[in-house]
Amino acid sequence: MRSSQSNIVFIALLLSALPALPACSQGPELDGAPLADGQELALGSVMKNGVALSVRTVNPAASERLTGREWARITERTSSYHWPEYTPSIRPSGENVQVNDPALDEIHKFFTRPPTRPFVNVTQSETSIAAHGHDIVVAYNTSSGVEPVLVDNTIVLDPLFFSGFSTSNDGGVTWKSGFIPPLPGSTTTLGDPVVRVDRRGVFHFAGLAQDAEGRRAVQANRSTDGGRTWSEGALVAQDDGADKSWLAVGPDPVRRRRDNIYVTWTSLEPPEAPVRSELRFARSTDGGATWTSKVVFAPEANPDPTLPQDSIQFTNPVVDPYDGALYLPFLQFSGANADFIRMLVSRDAGETFEFVEFNLAGAPDPTLLPVVQPGERIDCGNDGGIRLAITDGPRRTGRRGLPTYVHASRLIVQPALAALRGVLYLTWSASTSETVGEAGSGSNVFLIRSDDRGGTWTPPIPVTSTAGENIHHVLPAVTIGNRQSDVHIVYYTQNRDRSIDVEMASSFEYGASFGDGDRQQVTDTSFRLSPTNIPLDVPVDDVFPTTNFDRVVRPCYNLGEYLDVTSERRKLHSAWGDLRNLIREPRHPENPISGEKHSQADVFFQTFRAR
Repeated sequence: MRSSQSNIVFIALLLSALPALPACSQGPELDGAPLADGQELALGSVMKNGVALSVRTVNPAASERLTGREWARITERTSSYHWPEYTPSIRPSGENVQVNDPALDEIHKFFTRPPTRPFVNVTQSETSIAAHGHDIVVAYNTSSGVEPVLVDNTIVLDPLFFSGFSTSNDGGVTWKSGFIPPLPGSTTTLGDPVVRVDRRGVFHFAGLAQDAEGRRAVQANRSTDGGRTWSEGALVAQDDGADKSWLAVGPDPVRRRRDNIYVTWTSLEPPEAPVRSELRFARSTDGGATWTSKVVFAPEANPDPTLPQDSIQFTNPVVDPYDGALYLPFLQFSGANADFIRMLVSRDAGETFEFVEFNLAGAPDPTLLPVVQPGERIDCGNDGGIRLAITDGPRRTGRRGLPTYVHASRLIVQPALAALRGVLYLTWSASTSETVGEAGSGSNVFLIRSDDRGGTWTPPIPVTSTAGENIHHVLPAVTIGNRQSDVHIVYYTQNRDRSIDVEMASSFEYGASFGDGDRQQVTDTSFRLSPTNIPLDVPVDDVFPTTNFDRVVRPCYNLGEYLDVTSERRKLHSAWGDLRNLIREPRHPENPISGEKHSQADVFFQTFRAR
């Protein structure tokens, strides 16, 4: 097993290669950093070592000119399970349970001249979970709420309900599924779902959307009956560049009986600086009925590509339920190998923010936590972009000599945070290589802790190791258990045979160590990646058409970009995108995988009883 010391040495080597950072400023914006010669930077992309890397989240696919339609059904699916032999400090309660209703999945065939491929709308992943007593709600991206219809010889996706939910009112035994209502007058939700619950048991949802005029927006919904029904969407903000929204709920730091709702997101095209991204913030003090919003961080470009640039993503706000402090970690990109985790904190309900200082030895600035993002850099075609991903199957050659794989799931680094009574746990996944996107690299999960509301921090603590059967540990989520000292981290693992599992690492001593006896597999069945990046033609220059088997979602989208775990009294609940179920492709002359059987993404759930 790779030692903790070797993991820390690797981070030290990374830090030693970084220059010092000049004083930061939130003053007037600068123009974007220069691009590589002859290369245009697409919206939602960042330059990494001279290559444009896409960091935008999933969007529905474009319409096509088609005629005709018929329906087909999904094949039956079975699964098996096993549990580890050791006796962990927390135990699973029952088996894994599928929470999304498979009856909502549909296959759409269109008989046209010329023929066109079927729509296989069966993807559910990218999960968020909240619990209050016996009421549990899981929100997720779903393609089963997207209806392709024929309008004037064009296929239009209407309605386009990409934000789904499943609710259990008996502690996770049985589930009912549906789609989050859109904004008034709209028939579109765009995913990136997050669900949280306040102290009174009211569930709150936030996600991307379109308003009645077709403009991009962020919306919020609420449920006052345990997640059974949801209000129509309330407009958080209209923002044509909105991406990767997130939600936090917690007590106001002054009016302690009132719970505030906070939503953050990235704006990718602010009018005053369209090549830059901004961190935007909204607050509701009346249960989500009305919202006020503002920009809280507008990063500037830096002539040194190894330092933070004018692009941020993947916010993850958290409220400490004890004092109402609002913590806002996010990722700020550089133009080189190491990007940076940063965190803002507000102790006055979002009126003002200041940067938390990690004071990591060797970092360019006290507010920066360097991280090399995990995954191999691959070509996901013109529609999917250049992405970091975990992969399976044979390697092929894409554009500009980059590798491409049919079976792939893209990765991000969204720092995950848990807070309770001033104790903070921050976790993330990082590559084992100093070079971003390096083929053959693995990845591990790390954690740092603060015992004084972010004033001081421990050095990075390795949660996982690539010395065993797992080569990747990615997309972690974290929660605090029954005591401040109990921290639980759930993440995906990719095994050496390229199969995928979900694992949970637990520490009962403030994250000081994670022993094998407190690490266990969450999934009771391993699974393989789906064919999400299928070539439709050979790459020629900068043209490389590929498709996901589920045409509604972009190439290389499979597991989603996050999973989730939450603590409720002495129980832990986790939900994740799971690929154990199989589907056979409809036979069609234009289907490049006609008749093949492969995995599909569903949402699964597991409860654990903590000691």
